[in-house]
Amino acid sequence: MLCRKTITLAVSLAWAVPFSAALAQQGDSSSRDVDLNTSTTTLPAVHVTTVSDGSSEHTGSYAAQAITIGSKIPQTVRETPFSISVITRQRLDDQNITKIEDVLKQTTGMIVTRFDGGGNANSITARGFSIGSIQLDGLPIGQATNYTTALDTSLYDRIEVLRGPAGLLQGAGEPGGTINLVRKRARADFAGNAAVMLGSWDARRAEFDVTSKLVESGAIRARVVGVVDNRDSYVDIVKNDKTVGYGTIEMDLSPQTTLSLGASQQKLDTVRDLGLPTYANGTLINLPRSTFVGRSGNTQKQETSEMFAELEHRLSGGGLMKFSAREVERYTYDYGVRGNSFPNPLTGLMNLQGAASERETTSRNLDAYITTPFELGGRTHRALVGMSYSTENDKTASTTTGPAGGGTLNIFQPNYNVALPVMNIGPYTTGANQTQTGIYGQVQLKPFDRWTFLLGGRVSRWNTEAVDLISGVVTSPQKLKPKFTPLTAAIFELNQQSSLYASYAETFVAQTALDINNKLLAPRTGSQIEFGIKSEFYNKRLNTHLALFRIFDKDRAIADPNNTTKSVAGGEIQSQGLEAEVSGQIRPGWEMTAGYAYTDFKYLKVPVNAVTTGTPKHNVNVWSKHTWRDGAFKRWSVAGGLRSMSKTYATSGTAANPIRIDAKGYTIFNAQIGYQISPTTTASLTVNNLFDKTYYEKVSMPSRQNFYGEPRSVMLALRTAW
Repeated sequence: MLCRKTITLAVSLAWAVPFSAALAQQGDSSSRDVDLNTSTTTLPAVHVTTVSDGSSEHTGSYAAQAITIGSKIPQTVRETPFSISVITRQRLDDQNITKIEDVLKQTTGMIVTRFDGGGNANSITARGFSIGSIQLDGLPIGQATNYTTALDTSLYDRIEVLRGPAGLLQGAGEPGGTINLVRKRARADFAGNAAVMLGSWDARRAEFDVTSKLVESGAIRARVVGVVDNRDSYVDIVKNDKTVGYGTIEMDLSPQTTLSLGASQQKLDTVRDLGLPTYANGTLINLPRSTFVGRSGNTQKQETSEMFAELEHRLSGGGLMKFSAREVERYTYDYGVRGNSFPNPLTGLMNLQGAASERETTSRNLDAYITTPFELGGRTHRALVGMSYSTENDKTASTTTGPAGGGTLNIFQPNYNVALPVMNIGPYTTGANQTQTGIYGQVQLKPFDRWTFLLGGRVSRWNTEAVDLISGVVTSPQKLKPKFTPLTAAIFELNQQSSLYASYAETFVAQTALDINNKLLAPRTGSQIEFGIKSEFYNKRLNTHLALFRIFDKDRAIADPNNTTKSVAGGEIQSQGLEAEVSGQIRPGWEMTAGYAYTDFKYLKVPVNAVTTGTPKHNVNVWSKHTWRDGAFKRWSVAGGLRSMSKTYATSGTAANPIRIDAKGYTIFNAQIGYQISPTTTASLTVNNLFDKTYYEKVSMPSRQNFYGEPRSVMLALRTAW
């Protein structure tokens, strides 16, 4: 159950900041009603505009003006009866966040578990469950650990995070939630920006972003974004070299119809690093944070390419028809050695294993919907109906040496300059094909002045098969019966600032385990009930949110007690907790985001040796920036924040000999100072992990996959706009 201290802390976080700021402003009538668009200082004017796509660019705010996650149409966070966080373009630029996984590490309730030293392969969880897929402008792609989270933030206007089941949005999926990456769009007004960053471990990054009309009327417009990012690491040998390109063009076919086309490509050239070992009993080793378990020849390459098309037609009366198509191709190549034993505590010697793999995945998505307001009983309501179709085709090849085929390494005195074993990956051997179709709909009813009811659901079909690419034989075909996932919610408007809400949502996850009759188990099912309160202050420049939730995940595959080689659907998990968040402007020139999450995650029915808890009970994120608008410090800004996580642990081994690895909780602090060089140019110096805290960010198993968190680092950034 939720303890009283936890609830008190979260309530205080959600309400103390806006109320204290309001009291401070009562004595300053000039600041209470400041118009941010007409500031008379030499700082550049901030033009707050609300556009049809909910863009956060040029708002200068940490508070989202509108979101599209949770619904296909832009609406405010308060109008969406789910737990949602939004990281705006302003916050991304202020914190110099360049990778999706770094964004999520600083987002309320989100846990990022990395699988490589470069931080490019990650697992993302919320409320104890995986994020089954990530959406690109509302179209989901599978979130395999070797893909996706390495995407660069330069392409996106904002990042929207929904915690809890998202079955209405994406069909089959884990109950943890979903993430929507909202791309930058072409604008008619000529504008652009560029940035250069230099930092610790020889970090060098340059980026540019230009948008303009291509014809005098502005009916055709384009946008181009480019990035070159090269950096080493605090870990020996490890590097990350990245190039990114993005282009889009928009054409107004009529005053009501717009066609958007675009493509992007990202290439990564890095070093395969699978982390550090522990001692045999799971005790973490006091090693230098620079220690690398591998060879200098270890390599890892990733490439992500996408193409998309969108056709929008705006209906009279406020309706919208939209068709979207997207293809994403992903490729990864790994070659090197990895830890494959715990080290001898006296000699430091441990075994290495050679491992190489190659993988290609192609995801295609089609989505079409229509949304429109309608009149009933003298009131205006809104309806949405849509259809989606998606395929994912995956092919892989891999090979490994024997358990010690990569030689040995002295973990206390490592020698990296040893030749790698010769490994022949060969042609692709294993394929997997997945198809999913869905029909979805929802209706927003407003039968009374203060009440809004949301009723919705999705009917999904899900088919998959495995293919032996050498013989062409199809194995393990799965074809699920149509599955309905409902969604219901109610919102009650307390006053002009605050609303209470309650929501219920479901999702499902197909399983590959077989029962004693060699039949596939039925899908796992996840359901969530959530209660919360959302508020908007200072003319919607500050958002607050407090939520209580409980999730049940049922029918997980566990070993059949009568035949342990087969499975039964008996596993159950419960996750319950509390989340609180504040984001936006608490005074003119002072932007802030703060979030707290408490998660009580329990395995109710599952074998003991299957239990791992990478979900901390407590998770806190804070970032605040203050810019002086006049006085002696005019043009200067200071910012700072913290990221805090309670202890976690992982278990491995067998039921007879379990091994538990404990990671202590940690709190790290970040700080920044900035200066406005001119109305269009700023410079900032950011220090992350200000006090150089040494901690393990992830623990997993005795042989590898244990990672230190990043030591203190410095980043100098210069940004200009036109």
